Amino acid sequence: MKVLLTGGGTGGHIFPALSLWRHLKARVTDAEFLYVGTERGLESRLVPEAGLAFVSVPAAGLRRELSLDAVRTLATTYRGYREALRILRDFRPDVAVGTGGFVSLPVMYAATQLGVASVIWEGNARPGLTNQLLMRRVDAVAVCFPESEALFPRAKRVVFTGNPRASEVVEVSAADKRRALDQYRILRGQRVILIVFGSRGSETANRVVAEMLPRFADRPEWRVLFVTGERHFETIRTQVGPLPRNVTLHPFISDMPALLSHVDLMVSRAGSSTLAEICALGVASILVPSPYVTANHQEENAMQLARAGAARVVREADLTPEVLWNEICGMLQGDLAEVRERARSFGRPDAVRRLGDLVLEVAGKRRT
Repeated sequence: MKVLLTGGGTGGHIFPALSLWRHLKARVTDAEFLYVGTERGLESRLVPEAGLAFVSVPAAGLRRELSLDAVRTLATTYRGYREALRILRDFRPDVAVGTGGFVSLPVMYAATQLGVASVIWEGNARPGLTNQLLMRRVDAVAVCFPESEALFPRAKRVVFTGNPRASEVVEVSAADKRRALDQYRILRGQRVILIVFGSRGSETANRVVAEMLPRFADRPEWRVLFVTGERHFETIRTQVGPLPRNVTLHPFISDMPALLSHVDLMVSRAGSSTLAEICALGVASILVPSPYVTANHQEENAMQLARAGAARVVREADLTPEVLWNEICGMLQGDLAEVRERARSFGRPDAVRRLGDLVLEVAGKRRT
């Protein structure tokens, strides 16, 4: 069996695809896999590092308005489509799976043109443009929120699977958890606060956190890990100067599932993979939705949890050091156990199996 995976740009598209790959690799021992992404996206580094074969095609985000840039991105997308056709004809997959991001459009469109069995996965409460354009062409659409099913009215089939990352974080070994304690210098009895604004970080939110960090010197019972994103790391390190002993900066954390098992409170964006991880483990969170994403979908994701009392939401426009500090103190000094339990009620720890079942079913139907 051959499986082609595609998706890129941010960790929210890449990590679920890698979770599905690991699941299917263990489940179908003779399967072959190929990942198609872009040359400049995070996937060009993360996928080969994981040990999965990777090739790239040209791709660019489509523009909704008519402009010269829109014409250029359409031309790039067409080049990506032509290159994807070549890759698909060479690899001859039994099934293609797209997890979002603009690279999914040319690759999955090419797959459907060639009659390859196809599944797209939508991680957000409101679908992105790529999956909206693909819904009628693919064999099945997998979603992470039950409410999202109605937003794919022209799809042949819509299945609620959840986010594969939810499964991965609950399956971390005891040895990896112990290693994370040592690696991140977490002491017995400390409350762990993880601050991370997506795989690329956020200049605006990072700056607010940097101004707040000195306050943690008075709270040695808290352990703070601030993940800046690689492109912001040196700037933030220069800005903050000497840090309190219980605070460390990190450009990126690759073993997030192992670390999350020790986290009491997470301050983060509201991407679908992040929410899947924290809900699977029942981690309390303060969510700062990115205002720069299509159709403001992160705020919609976050409000799903906030309405149930499973998280707090602070809009980036309202984010100040004082506001964030008060929210952190309020959460850690309040009924954290109740918030964690409400978050856990949103978790889908069997999500990767559900998605794997769907992919294998679609592939099997096309082969028979």
